[in-house]
Amino acid sequence: MKAVVANKDGKISIEEVALPQLQDGQIEIRTSCSLISPGTELHYVNEAAKSSTDHYLGYCASGYVEKVGNHVNGFSIGDRVIAMGWQYAIHAERICVPQRLCVVIPDSLPFDKAVFANLTATALHAIHRASLSKKERVLIIGAGLVGQLVAQCAQVYKSDVYLADISEGRLQAAKDAGIHKVFNPLKKALADSALNATNGKGFNTVFLCNTGDNTSIIQDSIRLLANSPDGQKRGKIIGVGRFKASIDFNVSMGNVDIRYASRCGTGYRDDDYVHGRLDYLPPPGEASVDSNLKACLNLIHEGKICMNSIHTHRIKFNDALFAYELFQNPDHVIGVTLHYE
Repeated sequence: MKAVVANKDGKISIEEVALPQLQDGQIEIRTSCSLISPGTELHYVNEAAKSSTDHYLGYCASGYVEKVGNHVNGFSIGDRVIAMGWQYAIHAERICVPQRLCVVIPDSLPFDKAVFANLTATALHAIHRASLSKKERVLIIGAGLVGQLVAQCAQVYKSDVYLADISEGRLQAAKDAGIHKVFNPLKKALADSALNATNGKGFNTVFLCNTGDNTSIIQDSIRLLANSPDGQKRGKIIGVGRFKASIDFNVSMGNVDIRYASRCGTGYRDDDYVHGRLDYLPPPGEASVDSNLKACLNLIHEGKICMNSIHTHRIKFNDALFAYELFQNPDHVIGVTLHYE
């Protein structure tokens, strides 16, 4: 079968690889569609070059169940499913994925919409990590795919949502999806725009969905948080993207919570959990990866997550190299799917 591989020389290629071997607790899937997660995948392209080790790319897919392994419940041959998992739900013609990283797709929902549930689960987990409540003023910095999904999930939670990015194309996509309060820091300083938009009240929560050096952005985010009655800053900053930052912790920060939202729910990287060999409860206010996947698939099915403006490109699997080249000009590229049929 064919798969997308990041080579140790730092290049991406489509290669002939061995078929995966179905294990207990897994289902084998004939891939129909997969979703590129640019931030994570391009990171591993660089990692492949640094480590001189090849990496399979991709972790969000959808397709038809071809085989069902031992000790699997809830799946049958022919089911249409989404599948998630690094080194499992790769960009390949056939994949074998642990059962708790798969969900059956409603009949009326096409593969290329359903597959977005996988990254939406990352966004929903970030919402849970923020302990988000209704009517909070929320700022999302970074309007890439995950940032767009965090903004839409926050809107589902009835938050007052604001979004900042330096790309006019991405901001327009957000507007088309119903996120109307947007800022471009290249046009006017973020702090000025954001504080003016909230009449000086500031934000209860800031999500950082960008990459690079966030030292100055975190400093701005602290200044943008709302004041409590005693005049001290109080709010939450949630890291979602891959970034670096240097933070000077001192009393002048106020009572600020800085948290990171890793991956897409409790149990995601636990092989025993995702294969169904182990059970445990998530922390209060959070959810397991399988619960998040089901919830996000339902949000998409109910039309609460809008795909029309953020699903920007549909590319044939055999043209996958072209798909990655698109991200060199990210202004008009957000959600890119690969199609195998």
